[in-house]
Amino acid sequence: MSVYAGMLGTIWRTLESYGADPREVIPEKLYRPGDETSKPDRIHFDEYDAIQAQAAALVQDPALGLRVGRYLQPSHLGALGFAWLSSSTLRTALQRARRFRRMFHEAVELCLDEEPSSIRVHYRMSRQPTRARIVADAQLAGNLALCRANFGAELVPLEVTLRREQPADPTPWNEYFGVGVRFGQPLNSLVISARDADRPLTGSNPEMVRLHEDIIQRHLLRLDRDNILNRARLEIMERLPSGRVVESEVAGALNVSKRTMQRKFREQDETFRSLLVQVRKDLARRYLENPSFSITEIAFLLGYTDTSAFSRAFREWFGRSPSQLRSQLLTA
Repeated sequence: MSVYAGMLGTIWRTLESYGADPREVIPEKLYRPGDETSKPDRIHFDEYDAIQAQAAALVQDPALGLRVGRYLQPSHLGALGFAWLSSSTLRTALQRARRFRRMFHEAVELCLDEEPSSIRVHYRMSRQPTRARIVADAQLAGNLALCRANFGAELVPLEVTLRREQPADPTPWNEYFGVGVRFGQPLNSLVISARDADRPLTGSNPEMVRLHEDIIQRHLLRLDRDNILNRARLEIMERLPSGRVVESEVAGALNVSKRTMQRKFREQDETFRSLLVQVRKDLARRYLENPSFSITEIAFLLGYTDTSAFSRAFREWFGRSPSQLRSQLLTA
């Protein structure tokens, strides 16, 4: 379980803001600002957790998590951060972050409860960090910092809740979020009004979104290169344009027998057929977002010999025609 190493930049800037030396906490082999030489692009969860705990011990500030969140920059999230900045609305940015959350932290699950009038953003951790309260503060504060980077500093959530007990002085929390924080609640969450979530953003750039989403996809596929489903997914993606995607040939490319591949797929509740459909659906949606591809070209890129077969399959997947979904995606 790993974390995107660029997020160490947030801890670095935070420690500097306290007048502390980040080099006392962050090993040189893992991160130095502006130095990418031989530095890993990901670090283990335990390494990142230990660095957070050391930072907390060094500065001794109950509101450390708020400051970590405040210093989070989109660039600390790599390609996901740049895709975030190019999103058309906060809603699409949040949906993108949920979809690609493993890019920045494999142990974090980003959840969105979307209602007609609002979106509640909350987090769950599959691994418990050493300083859970600080991490929860940092997650919500960082999410708001990212939203404000897109929307503007005037963005104020409708509600903020934290599971932690109320600190002796809640003023830093109330001032940062701009609303009275409710402590001792079931969720670590913040609520954004639908009006703010759906306001068109001036930084919207669909071309940059497509570019960085492609980078994210490749990063995640490399992350999962030992996962046979993702290795098979890569093979299918490469073979689709030729129109020849044969199960036995994909198994051979993965250096496993067809039977072994089928067994491993079953262990993850998948079949070769279901994976093929998933890949085609994902690619179809991505290609439709690029207006330079015609519907006919997309059909052939997905391995269909004619557009009618592609259109029939597409309607089964999405309940509408390719041109109808394209219109929706390009105006979103």
